[in-house]
Amino acid sequence: MGLFTKFKNRIIPPLRDTSRTPYSILQNKNKITQLSRKELLGLYHQALNNVYVARCCQAYIDTTLSCGYKIDTDTMENDNVHTTNYVQRIFEKPEGLKGTIDYAGLISLIWKSFLVLGDCFIEVSYTKEGVWNGLRYVPTEKVYYNWDNDCYGLINTNILYEPHQLIHIYKPSVKANHSKFGTSLIDSCGSYIAMLNNAISYNNNTLKNRGINPASILNFDKDISTTDFNMQMERIDALRKETEEGGLLALKGASFISGANTNKDMAYMELMKFARDNILTTFGVPPQKAGVIETANLGSGSGQSQDKDWKQTFEGQSKYITNAFNEHIKRAGFTERFNFNPIDVQDKLLNAQIDEIYLRSGVYTVDEVRNKLGLDKTREITWSNYYGG
Repeated sequence: MGLFTKFKNRIIPPLRDTSRTPYSILQNKNKITQLSRKELLGLYHQALNNVYVARCCQAYIDTTLSCGYKIDTDTMENDNVHTTNYVQRIFEKPEGLKGTIDYAGLISLIWKSFLVLGDCFIEVSYTKEGVWNGLRYVPTEKVYYNWDNDCYGLINTNILYEPHQLIHIYKPSVKANHSKFGTSLIDSCGSYIAMLNNAISYNNNTLKNRGINPASILNFDKDISTTDFNMQMERIDALRKETEEGGLLALKGASFISGANTNKDMAYMELMKFARDNILTTFGVPPQKAGVIETANLGSGSGQSQDKDWKQTFEGQSKYITNAFNEHIKRAGFTERFNFNPIDVQDKLLNAQIDEIYLRSGVYTVDEVRNKLGLDKTREITWSNYYGG
């Protein structure tokens, strides 16, 4: 079946007429929903600055790019290589040959937007003839939902999207006023991010004050006269202005009291690890993927066991992305399917030892083992081809 024959025979739902209702006509409840969502997105964007949130997102991006992707067909045989190559070229250069975003850039935007912001929107472009020819990322904060026309649109514009013009990657929310938008992982770990920020801010303020807690108290003897007290305060003020680096101040009848708990009292390092562990758990990223060497708080499983857990988590999360793309590809009239290549968590040494046992026992031939490894057959036929001698 030829390329344009597929386009001719494809079935696309009829388009709605959305031009009759301008963007300015919105119900109050929609404006309130959009306002609250805008505030949430601001917090989500701030969360991207957290080192562990950023590293978790990068773990998903790195795994996706290292595994690669494939374009398959949903039929038993690939009956048109041209359409498969056409779809693959779109994913390689989603914005076209002159575009600035390639496949790697698009994947980076998708994972960050999907995991942290809760939604990822991809605009779909078509030729004048109605043939799909490109993809473009749309910032989540620029999209709203038009309840009157039952479709998404761009804020402060008259642009409204038909279903075939926009790909929405998200996990549906159970909240009624957010039913058209997804859920962010930050909702589950936001308090731990705030805990990290507060702990870092507390220590930074102490360091800026040359290690002295700004909330500390200088306690004078209750019997000190007003004249002596004022003299001591003038002395402290004069020293503060003259000596930038600070120093030792000896005062008769005064004692120094710390106005807050010390780092030791607050168990600062344990607090940081506690917050870190909960962020990694929320994103489902193994500690070694986030650059964490010490794993006692995250479980002491073997590297292979953690890799298997990561494989299950990654492939589950990636289904939201591949399913959204494949729904569009099908709508556009193609039989091809987009999928990420699976993560290889096999123990290659163990597999080699098993193959060797099968080879020596005559279960496998040399060529059968080479075929499993993707290698060509041996050129010469010898006894070892059959019994591994």
